[in-house]
Amino acid sequence: MRFVVGYAPDRRGADAVRLASTLASNRGAALDIVAVLPVEHYDSLSPDRSYQLELERQGHEWLEQALQYVPAGIKATGHLRRAESIAEGLIAAATDPELGETAAAISIGATHRGIQGRFTLGSVASGLLHAAPVPVALPPAGYPGHPTVTRVTCATGNREGAQALLEVAIDSAAGRRVPLRIMSLVALGAGQSDDRGDRALLEEAELHAGALAERAAADLSEASPVTSVIGRGKSLEEAAQSLDFEPSEIVIVGSSRLAGPRQLFIGASARKMLRALPVPMIVVPREYDFTARP
Repeated sequence: MRFVVGYAPDRRGADAVRLASTLASNRGAALDIVAVLPVEHYDSLSPDRSYQLELERQGHEWLEQALQYVPAGIKATGHLRRAESIAEGLIAAATDPELGETAAAISIGATHRGIQGRFTLGSVASGLLHAAPVPVALPPAGYPGHPTVTRVTCATGNREGAQALLEVAIDSAAGRRVPLRIMSLVALGAGQSDDRGDRALLEEAELHAGALAERAAADLSEASPVTSVIGRGKSLEEAAQSLDFEPSEIVIVGSSRLAGPRQLFIGASARKMLRALPVPMIVVPREYDFTARP
């Protein structure tokens, strides 16, 4: 198993390395830390050649810097990659057979223009969340990293489907021998909803989350107990904030139904959760066909 890390020489890059290291720590996984440089457009006599050589030298320095964030005991390798965009270069690294099996996830940092401990998506993360064929892992700004993941929370709506999402969550909990929590968020009092409608929404969410928890428990050992929880509030952000999260847990969510098969497209609900969560989020492509999971 391997994780691809999109690295830039700033705090976002450090956050991405720390998250990938946390995910890999008890899964026997390796890190491929990638610095993406622009595609070369020059001939041998072009003055741009010296600039490109300097940029490449700088890229190697970035990778040396990135490796310093990796804890002892985790195998990590640095790679320079040329691509038209950073998102394109990271997707190519995640699916490159020369680097090994398809990556379990791509880890990319959130921009630090937002509140510390919260998410604000930058252009690279947004690009990945609309195109990546593998899960994308996003740490909140200033993520400190942890020795291991201590709980996996799977965020599910009240609709059927998203089997790949549940399978990823089950495998992630089983591989680490940690608890799995099935989470459903309900926005109450929205639109024309009344008390009766709110009660119906809560009952539907509880039944759906409970059914998924029973399905997951059948596949997991006693080392990974399964629970379900309902977050409620006047908005999805408020519903997420009503729940407690362990600093060292991860939340796994599914891609929007607008996404094509085995592709990502982050929907409005996931974006709202993203703004509210204080812990890393992993977005799983719809109908994800996986052999290694985050």
